[in-house]
Amino acid sequence: MAVVAAIVGISLSIHVVMLQVLWVPYPDTSRIGRLGLFYPLAQSLGLVALAAALLPWLRRFHPAARGPIVGLLFATMNGVLRNALMAGFATTDFRGSVGGFVQQGLFDLLLGTLAFAVVLLVRSTAVRLAAAVILAGVGTFWLNPALASLLGPLLAWSARHVRPDVYVVPYGPNILVPSYLLFAETVIACVLARYVITLRPAAWDPHGLFRYVGLVLLVRGVWVMMFVWGPIIGMLSVSQFFFQDLVMVLLIQLAWRRLGGHSASDARH
Repeated sequence: MAVVAAIVGISLSIHVVMLQVLWVPYPDTSRIGRLGLFYPLAQSLGLVALAAALLPWLRRFHPAARGPIVGLLFATMNGVLRNALMAGFATTDFRGSVGGFVQQGLFDLLLGTLAFAVVLLVRSTAVRLAAAVILAGVGTFWLNPALASLLGPLLAWSARHVRPDVYVVPYGPNILVPSYLLFAETVIACVLARYVITLRPAAWDPHGLFRYVGLVLLVRGVWVMMFVWGPIIGMLSVSQFFFQDLVMVLLIQLAWRRLGGHSASDARH
């Protein structure tokens, strides 16, 4: 846990320092328009890659649990619980984020199950990529609206409790402490993702570094934020999240190697 705490502290501090000390603003996504669709597309590609990496590890679980496990890991890598709780800490009313948390959690579980079905049934990388594109469309234009309709009463109740932020930058300990503590959700999930990378050896990437970095940055959507949205809304504003996540995965990789994590070549034996 000391390693996790160190990774949390170092990586999240990049975002905190840029936001609170250097006064780098939050990204303003109001101007991205249709480019916003690249975000779920990138996440869908990452999710299918994650499901493929998880296949050997998932064999130990009941078949009915395998898809939801993929979705659960995807959700926690994206900090689904942290996002909901931090909204509550900032507004002092946690009820306003309940609806979004339930909807996002169900969405991730269902999308993860669909991604698992794709990699279970399809072996071709090209077809999996095409399926990921379709999956992004299904999630954006059908699954999310369907969940919104299904959860209508809960979302309406939760919306009545949405409040503007009480605490704003610069944040005090009442925001920063839970922010750091809850970021462990993402770090721990990404450590598990690092483990499953070792189960699928690749000669071109014997230590799993490039596959791991690419996987996490796709799952968390920061590739799109940095290189698709950044030129429009400001590279500096989105870089706080890109570099936070990049440092996080590099530190996890370093810790994995230093603490005796097996390489992909070792996993063959």
